[in-house]
Amino acid sequence: MLGQSRSIGKVLASTYPDARCELLARDPWELLVATILSARTTDTQVNKVMAVLTEHYLGPATIADLDYRAFARVIRHVPLYRQKARAIVEAARNIMRLHHGKVPEDQRVLSTLPGVGRKTAAVVVGNAFDVPAIAADVHVQRIVFRIGWTKREHPIEAEAAMVERFPPQQWVQLCHQMIRLGRDCCRRQKPRCERCPIARFCARQGLD
Repeated sequence: MLGQSRSIGKVLASTYPDARCELLARDPWELLVATILSARTTDTQVNKVMAVLTEHYLGPATIADLDYRAFARVIRHVPLYRQKARAIVEAARNIMRLHHGKVPEDQRVLSTLPGVGRKTAAVVVGNAFDVPAIAADVHVQRIVFRIGWTKREHPIEAEAAMVERFPPQQWVQLCHQMIRLGRDCCRRQKPRCERCPIARFCARQGLD
């Protein structure tokens, strides 16, 4: 098992050596907002909205005082913008009230904020604070399942499979590499198995 995971890790590292978080953010708060906004949309679209957003609202203090309906109009170009607006405003208020205006560095604490689940918290602590964390998004879940490390596509099971096979110092970068692989080759519909660099390890190649 560990031999296979090491081989997969090496192939992904050589294929996607520059893989990184593609959400543009200057600090942990901006990354938190961008990650909440990223649900069901592309990083490119989020970055466009963030470019406008950060011209007018700097830090959680400015957003905490807003009515979420006013904030929703600012982010209206992303899906579920009303729900996301409420979550971001409530998260800002929580950070100001309970965390002295600073985004928590602890993944468990961060995941208690409104609109912040396990994956969002992992993205923030891993990329803003260099804390080892696994952001098991849909690409990671799919790849781990197709390799045969889990019996279904599930975030907690995917995370556990990754923890079991890779050292913590590889987690953040490896997730970015898997996301790139998922976008390039291991798609949900019509996966490009013929061009996949880890196709030889795939237990379910071509079954989707």
